[in-house]
Amino acid sequence: VYSNILFVKEAAAPLSALAHRVVSTDKYRAETCAVVGNYYSLKGTHDKAVQYFKRALRLNRGYLAAWTLLGHEYMEAKNTPAAIEAYRAAVDLSA
Repeated sequence: VYSNILFVKEAAAPLSALAHRVVSTDKYRAETCAVVGNYYSLKGTHDKAVQYFKRALRLNRGYLAAWTLLGHEYMEAKNTPAAIEAYRAAVDLSA
C-alpha cells in the first residue's frame, strides 16, 4: 500500500529507497515484486513493471493488488485484451 501511495505522489526517490530496502530484506516475496513493479511503472519502464507484477503473481496467484497493477500496466502498453484479463482475475478474487 505504501508503495502505491508513493507512486501516486510521484515520489521516485522514496519509492526507489523502499524498493532497495524490500529487495534486500526478501526479494522472493510477492509484495517485494509489487514494490519494484511500482518503481518501474513510475519511471515509465512498463515492460519491466509487467515483468515484476507477473513475478509477484507467480509467487502468490491470489495477490489482488498485483492483478490490478498488472492491468494498469497493460493499459499503459495499449494491450487492452491482457488488461481486461488481469482486471477480471482481480474481480474474480474479490468476489
